[in-house]
Amino acid sequence: MKLSDSLKFGLILGALQPLVSHADDLFQLSWRGMAYSTGPNGQVITKPVSERDFIQKVATDNGLDPRTLVFVYRPDKHDTAVVMASNGAFVADVIQMEYNYTEVANSTDTQIVRQAFLYDEAHSSALGSAFGTERAKRDANGNLLSDSFHGTFQYSIPETGVVYSGSFTSGRRIKDTSGG
Repeated sequence: MKLSDSLKFGLILGALQPLVSHADDLFQLSWRGMAYSTGPNGQVITKPVSERDFIQKVATDNGLDPRTLVFVYRPDKHDTAVVMASNGAFVADVIQMEYNYTEVANSTDTQIVRQAFLYDEAHSSALGSAFGTERAKRDANGNLLSDSFHGTFQYSIPETGVVYSGSFTSGRRIKDTSGG
């Protein structure tokens, strides 16, 4: 191959590089618990909550069909999001755990115990916290093969006066083929 051909090939590869993006590691997340609030007569009202509530809000906010969305945990980002079920395309952040946390891990980072403060896009202060155990398997290149994260959460949304408490469990991998 001539030098000019090699240079052209290198330029073409360089131009295509921005089009090739790293897919997110996504794992469907079950988020189940109770919401506690004060009723009209001053009594404490208890109502079940789940990841479906996050999905419905994101669907409503974005004019999407909630049946096309899934709530996921993103291990490399330590957060949760709603993505398209068909291709893993990002739709919205939900709860972040990456800003302020403490981890205890084994020597191979395959078992991690984490306590994390919970944040969302609407609040600059922590809303509450989560405690959980994560088990990760990676290949020799560091690619995540599987991830299991389960634990408990407790948080509140100050302006609504609602307190949430429950548990979470990650499940099946959602393939991110969105290219975004």
